[in-house]
Amino acid sequence: MKIKKGHVAVITGAGGGLGRALAEQLASRGCHLALIDINPQALEETRVKVQQPGIDVLLFTTDIGNREQMEQMATAVIEKFGTINLLINNAGITIQKSVATHSLTDWERMININLWGTIYGCHFFMDALRTAKHAHIVNLSSMAAYTGLPNQGSYCATKAGVRGLSETLWSELKDDGVGVTSVHPGCIKTEMIQATLKESDNIAVAKRNYKMAQKMGVTAEFAANEIIEAVEKNKVRLRIGRDAIILDIVKRLLPTAILKPMVKIARQSRAA
Repeated sequence: MKIKKGHVAVITGAGGGLGRALAEQLASRGCHLALIDINPQALEETRVKVQQPGIDVLLFTTDIGNREQMEQMATAVIEKFGTINLLINNAGITIQKSVATHSLTDWERMININLWGTIYGCHFFMDALRTAKHAHIVNLSSMAAYTGLPNQGSYCATKAGVRGLSETLWSELKDDGVGVTSVHPGCIKTEMIQATLKESDNIAVAKRNYKMAQKMGVTAEFAANEIIEAVEKNKVRLRIGRDAIILDIVKRLLPTAILKPMVKIARQSRAA
């Protein structure tokens, strides 16, 4: 689908990072925007950056893991615009804890945001997407969907779920003219790690991972441009960053051998 002036885009996690970068780039193309985030102040900051004559920007302070709130948000968007053309399920979190130290509350939180949030977005906008002349779904998975990473069990599990959901949707919606792209970024220079840093098993290791991501990661603006290009080329899957590409290739070539270095990483995390 060619993104055009007047198209309607819905973006979760639009209060900063990749979500804000996507909003800025889509606004520059003349898209109307429905922006969703749990932080109202961050949403307002995004609105200030993207607002321009000729486009409508709706803000929704919504918990994407809450079924009722997501349904109300989707209803309001459809009532305003009549349809949508682009759904970007971007919002997500990560908790750097071992599976042993994950509480059930941790698991529920991760599944609600990373997986249910994506499911709700797809479910409540499904009819509008299928009846639009041009429509596309973007689901943010991760390179963590390729293999199990130490201290990222809930993140790997939920992002693998997003990957599977996206591939199923691609096959089911193809005849309806709705494209679906599963996005697998490596490190991106955002503040996602910082949001849950104090909850980590080992804060020193978590801080080190954050610094590494800031040093090695791509910018949010680069990632946003890659995603928009993938939409227009109707890509089924998009890997962003050398780390994502390398991990994917190694996992394909050495599906079980790649797990051995993970043991060392897990030991270092406990010992640090």
